[in-house]
Amino acid sequence: MEEIILSIEALQSWIYVILGLAGLIYAVLLLRAFHDLRSSVFGLERERATRRMTRSGAMLILILAGFSATFVVTSFASPAIPASARPTVLPTVSLLATPPPAPGIVAAPFSTATPIQASAIDGAGCTNELATITSPETNSTVRGEIQFLGTANINNFAFYKLEYHDLGPESTWLAIWASNEPVCSSGCQEEDLLGTWDTTLVRPGQYAVQLVVTDTQGNAPLPCQILLQVVP
Repeated sequence: MEEIILSIEALQSWIYVILGLAGLIYAVLLLRAFHDLRSSVFGLERERATRRMTRSGAMLILILAGFSATFVVTSFASPAIPASARPTVLPTVSLLATPPPAPGIVAAPFSTATPIQASAIDGAGCTNELATITSPETNSTVRGEIQFLGTANINNFAFYKLEYHDLGPESTWLAIWASNEPVCSSGCQEEDLLGTWDTTLVRPGQYAVQLVVTDTQGNAPLPCQILLQVVP
């Protein structure tokens, strides 16, 4: 049923145009039949004109019902469909962190690298209670597999992703985790699991981690960014 409603919403302009043209045609036929009825002399002519009027009138009623149904669906039923049920084009995101290169092998630099300083990491986005990391806290020391707790449940939610950056001059943001399911649904009492990160796949050192939450229109609030110290 939701697919039918969304289809009507997408095609409503064409539906109105087709119904409008059909209504105009049958209105003209109705007027002609009425004119013929008034000018008819014999009973057979009057009977034929009456049948044409009845048929044209019935079609106009059906067309009016089509207009009304389309208006109700697009104005009331369609907006009631949750955003999660609407088709959303999601970007392709790799959920696997890139392991460090084997000894003796020099890793190729990223062509889109953008150097980042630790002082440039902005935690202002973490004040948004609908898109935030609550654990671990910024400047924490971590090792092994760690769990990120928090919330990703903005209005018209589409997807979220966790990314890390090693702050090196030849690095860029890499995906840790991504999902098109909101975290901490309406009415939850505590933070939920955003994702996990196996830090044994990266070299020890300081890393930035950010949570990016995007809505169905492609908009995203300020990312929640934290700093972590990964140790062996």
